Amino acid sequence: MTAAADNAEAELRAFRRETGASLNAICREIFAAHGGTDIRVRNERIAVRNLGRIIEATLAIANRKGFAAMSLRDLAKRTGLSLGGLYAYIRSKDDLVAMIQTFGGRQTERVIRERLGGVTEPERRLAVAIRTHLYLSEVMRPWFFFLYMEARHLAPSERRQAVAMEQATERLFADLIAEGQAEGRFRAIDPLVAAGLLKALLQDWYLKHRKHVRRGLDVTVYAAQVIDLIERYLEPQR
Repeated sequence: MTAAADNAEAELRAFRRETGASLNAICREIFAAHGGTDIRVRNERIAVRNLGRIIEATLAIANRKGFAAMSLRDLAKRTGLSLGGLYAYIRSKDDLVAMIQTFGGRQTERVIRERLGGVTEPERRLAVAIRTHLYLSEVMRPWFFFLYMEARHLAPSERRQAVAMEQATERLFADLIAEGQAEGRFRAIDPLVAAGLLKALLQDWYLKHRKHVRRGLDVTVYAAQVIDLIERYLEPQR
């Protein structure tokens, strides 16, 4: 491993530690919201561990053969749980998708907003949001890939939720761009258009990850290049 790769790994470890971004954290949040009701397992440690197994297995199977083709029997086999054991956590595949969407989206928005706390300069705020989103998508890459690739195959209600989450992220970036425009730091352009262009660059990291790895890029380098590109694009015309 090169020194640059070592530095990237160290930066990602620090990011995980500082933000608490992890599958385990999401599973604890799911248990806090649904323990004792939809989730019928009372022991938090066991419930969080098994939720992690269920979600990891879902992402692995879905990314290999598609969520629509996955059965609960496939999931039971992959996790080592019985069908009855699965039903102690989820009632259906729809429940499972709702968990993955809702709590993954919450973690993304929470971490970005927390990282923006105390940052006031518009350029710096946008850079922090970009870097945070990319680091999250690296730490939780199977999750991000699943949400993007499977959205079009979901039931209408879940599909609408996925679209709403996508729009919420774009709105966050659009608001940051609009803030910079209000201070005269970014040029006049439709903030939503600019945010959409930015979102495409962010998605390219986890949707075409192998392409970037073949080019020798890690997420820290890619983040720096995206930030530089967007800052040049938004630079006011003198």
